[in-house]
Amino acid sequence: MSEQSACASCGKTLEHAERGRPRRYCSRACQARAYRGRRTEAPADVLEASDSAPHLTVERIVRAGIDVADAEGLDALSMRRVATDLGASTMALYRHVASKDDLVALMVEAAMADVPLPDAPPRNWRHGLERAAYRDWELYHRHPWILSRVLVTTRAHFSPALAADSESTFSSFDGLGLEPADAFRYMFMFASYVQGVALTYVSDVEAERQAESTTQRTAHAPDEERSPLFESGAYPRLGSAMRAGAAPWDLDALFASGLAGVLDGIAADLARRGIEA
Repeated sequence: MSEQSACASCGKTLEHAERGRPRRYCSRACQARAYRGRRTEAPADVLEASDSAPHLTVERIVRAGIDVADAEGLDALSMRRVATDLGASTMALYRHVASKDDLVALMVEAAMADVPLPDAPPRNWRHGLERAAYRDWELYHRHPWILSRVLVTTRAHFSPALAADSESTFSSFDGLGLEPADAFRYMFMFASYVQGVALTYVSDVEAERQAESTTQRTAHAPDEERSPLFESGAYPRLGSAMRAGAAPWDLDALFASGLAGVLDGIAADLARRGIEA
């Protein structure tokens, strides 16, 4: 009866080699992955074969990744960093999650589940889009890093959580008798607005993080003292608008106001086409 062991990379069961040295990997791909991990991420003092890290689970790894991304952004995320935070070796993580890209994909699914979809149908199309907008707004505030992974794009990418989110939002148009192309057009306009304002928020978060890390910005310096846009005379129209709209800066209020304008535009288009909403 042949002895069995496990692949040092993925944990898959290995048949004992009848001749030569015992096998450590089930495939060249696993061997290459282990080699890359040792060169780029694995700590020198960690024995990859002996560290089984029984406390690790996919859920714990994903939550640790979310914690890193929430606090420091996706640029700070690495398999090594997550492993360090969990008190495990980097190679131990690879037995549960195949790569950083796979980890980020799992993080997106988990983060979107943190803001549950509504469990009741909307009162009307406007109510449906409003609650979808504020759900996404909350999501981007909780997890700013997620925006880059869910942006509207012409390149199709599948995410079960993102598909469920879009399906729920599209249900806002149920009963209107819209053609699919018209529903898509309204959704594109709506989502582009929500994500466009969210980009402003996320950019501010990242700028604040970088400023704190480089100590190039004082904590209480008002925007008016830093920006020439607020100086009188140089740009009279721009300056007066910035002073009125950004003193103080209230992105939540601006988001609500702009969202109302987008929905008013959809309502006007529906009325023009004779669709009762």
